[in-house]
Amino acid sequence: MDVAFVLHVFQAFALIGVLLFGLVYLGRTTIESTALGQNVAVHVVRVAEKYYLVGGGTAGVALLAELPPEEIEPFVEAQRAALQSQRETLLRPFSRWRKS
Repeated sequence: MDVAFVLHVFQAFALIGVLLFGLVYLGRTTIESTALGQNVAVHVVRVAEKYYLVGGGTAGVALLAELPPEEIEPFVEAQRAALQSQRETLLRPFSRWRKS
């Protein structure tokens, strides 16, 4: 096999890995998303300790507003509590097997 070919394959896999890592990171920073139409949506995104409302569509991404944390953080905590409650409800039937 040609060494140049192997290097190109390695570079392609590395690029795919970086893109996947970026998408996972972006997914973790997105607090909420709402589709407004086909290919148009607004997102609440957390960057560092600040929250932003951004709009995205076929024309690109635009910053719409900076949101105060005191309005967003209670929503995030309520969502986490609801998720934990759902997780406990779903795992309850399996708890008797885990304890033994």
